[in-house]
Amino acid sequence: MIKNKSKASIKTIYVTAYTIMFIFAVKIRLLVFHNRYYSLMCLMIAYCILGFIGIYLFRKEIRKGITEWKEHFTNGIIWSIGAYITDMILSSLAYYPSIALYPNYDGMNDISISSAAKMVSVPLFVTAAGILGPITEELIFRFILVDKLRTKLPSIICVILSSVLFMAWHMHALTLPELMINLPKLSTGIVYGVIILYSNNPTIPILLHVFNNTIAMFMMLINGTI
Repeated sequence: MIKNKSKASIKTIYVTAYTIMFIFAVKIRLLVFHNRYYSLMCLMIAYCILGFIGIYLFRKEIRKGITEWKEHFTNGIIWSIGAYITDMILSSLAYYPSIALYPNYDGMNDISISSAAKMVSVPLFVTAAGILGPITEELIFRFILVDKLRTKLPSIICVILSSVLFMAWHMHALTLPELMINLPKLSTGIVYGVIILYSNNPTIPILLHVFNNTIAMFMMLINGTI
């Protein structure tokens, strides 16, 4: 019992560290560095550190996912492909209101990512934003807020809560255009939340998230953005 409480406390600290990094990071980084390059470097490095710590803290759950892949590979592929297609369809539908109402609006999260891509080294950018960043987000929003929290709250509440927070996390302003353009994050959060509840493989949302981000970065590389 004491050991379980200790693990829960450590994971709570991990969530707190992640929250602090995003809520206060911009102000703290700008106050300390007064330079966008160093502030972005700080954020990328923080992502890497939290990613590695998260992998260690949730090694048991990740190991379980790897075992599921070994024992039920076909099942994992079916879940992954189904989730990917569902996510694409729902995200496209969720993106439509933004295109219809604000066709010329560029999301502040996308602008921030583009800036980071131009200012930091490609290996660091891909490692932090393409791999360890998605891993960290999945550990927070799916492992903790869905898989763990469902022992205390109804599963549907956990999925909705984690999805809303996941969307809010990618918003950089409390405006209607920013809300609209981030609606696909809400639908993605719901899909990933359902997957972690019913697939019995907690690594599927991680793999999908990493795949989506790295593909986006590959396209940026082809287009000369990075």
